[in-house]
Amino acid sequence: MRRVRRRGVGHEREGGWAVLAIVLAVAVVVAGGWVAAYAGATGKVPLGTHVAGVDIGGRDRYAASATLASAIRPQLEQPITVQVGTVTTQVTPAEAGISVDSVATVRQVVGKRSWDPRRIWQYYSGGDATTPVVKVDAGRMNALFDRLDEQAGQPARNAGISLAGGAVALTEPRDGAQLDRDQAATALVQAYVQGHTVARLPLRLVAPDIDGAELESAVQTLANPAVSAPVTLTFAGSQVVLQPRQYADLLSIVSQGGALTLDVDSGALAALVDPTAHDVEPVDASISLQDGTPTVVPAEAGQAFDETGVTKAFLGAVTAQGPARTVAVDPAGETEATFTDADAQALGVTTPVASFAVPVPASAGAALTAAAARLDGTLLKPGDTLSLRSRTGEVSGSVSRLATATWNAGFLAGLTDVARTGSPTYAAGLPVGRDAYVDSTADLVMRNDTGRGVLLSARVADGQVVVDAWSTKEWEVGVTVGAPYAPVARTTVTDVTPTCVASPGADGFSVDLARTFTDLADPARSRIDTVTTTYQPEPAVVCQPTLPPAQ
Repeated sequence: MRRVRRRGVGHEREGGWAVLAIVLAVAVVVAGGWVAAYAGATGKVPLGTHVAGVDIGGRDRYAASATLASAIRPQLEQPITVQVGTVTTQVTPAEAGISVDSVATVRQVVGKRSWDPRRIWQYYSGGDATTPVVKVDAGRMNALFDRLDEQAGQPARNAGISLAGGAVALTEPRDGAQLDRDQAATALVQAYVQGHTVARLPLRLVAPDIDGAELESAVQTLANPAVSAPVTLTFAGSQVVLQPRQYADLLSIVSQGGALTLDVDSGALAALVDPTAHDVEPVDASISLQDGTPTVVPAEAGQAFDETGVTKAFLGAVTAQGPARTVAVDPAGETEATFTDADAQALGVTTPVASFAVPVPASAGAALTAAAARLDGTLLKPGDTLSLRSRTGEVSGSVSRLATATWNAGFLAGLTDVARTGSPTYAAGLPVGRDAYVDSTADLVMRNDTGRGVLLSARVADGQVVVDAWSTKEWEVGVTVGAPYAPVARTTVTDVTPTCVASPGADGFSVDLARTFTDLADPARSRIDTVTTTYQPEPAVVCQPTLPPAQ
């Protein structure tokens, strides 16, 4: 049997394969072209892209950024005419702090990697004009605005009040004009981006903080009361009265926190008042006899005043009325006493340790009583020295009787002699060898070397002057007065004047006072000393008045 070959079917198969091959070849060619087109467009700026007139198309992002930065730099130095109100000036974008971020600008036109034919077609079909990404240096732009505000703006004027010379003078408020900075910044950036050579920057109205209504209120509540009457500042023990004519020029009414308030030149006010002159010095603790018992008188802190306290008190009073215009100045602080209550207590002034009385004639008078009063209450701390003449201020003859009582009570209490002078001539009624004399050249001076405090009390009563010493008894003092020796006979003088007063006079002599000091705690410290007193003779006076001639 013969097989019949079907030529038609075989030829159809061969033709199909040919078509497929052609299709595949075309696809390969198209794909290769597409790949090439993709490779040429990826990461590059679309052809024909312009930024501020600079062609950056067809470049990769790095080359495009560099080209843009280089080409745009001169543009930043091209001036823009700026108009603000009636002021016209020229400013470069660089002076205004305007610059172009070339990297960010290129980034916004360079697309992501994509096989999207539309993206590839956009690259080859051409880009558009692109707005640059602008950066603004706020510091430089604000500095420009500050300068423009000074040239074209006008600050608002607050209502004001002057009190110069004590007269109330008013300043009316006035609106101001100020650059609208937000709108001005937008206008400058748009002028640069759009290539305009002129930028108009707007001003805005600025109202004053203090208006006419507040001014009128301040006149009634601040200005008029301030100069209506004197202000009295009181301190701890004094006061200062300030007349309006003295302080008016120191006052000012100023805006503070959106309101008018009264202020004062604190330094000038302090110079007028001198607060330190009113400081109160601290008072040291002391000891006094109260109901016959030594009692510690507490220390008192001092007070210090300063400029701040004066200013606060003054401002609190100057707008007040009536009694409220007198105000106390608060002290800046306290100053502590240097000798405290504890110090006084530690002195050990507890017991009477010595007393001495000297008779006084009726003729002694008020001088002796006054001197005793000034000595009374004298407290000698360890190391202190007493000068009777300085303490009492008296040098009359009768004060020598107080000196005698003081010297004897003093050394019996353990005080040390520094200076003592006996009477020039012996005076009846004074203890022989134990008297002390005070005049313009002679003084009684004693020092407290006992280590304890010694309190002296003095009084004139019952025909005698008495001095007592209070302390802690640590010494026993024995006194022996020897017999007079080395006598010097008195002379006699005759007085023939009508005012002659006869006097018996007195012989001169010397006498020794022996004192034994025994330390009650340590007898080995005992000592003996001798005080010699020499009295000069006092001449007797015989009166023989001359008789008038016979008629």
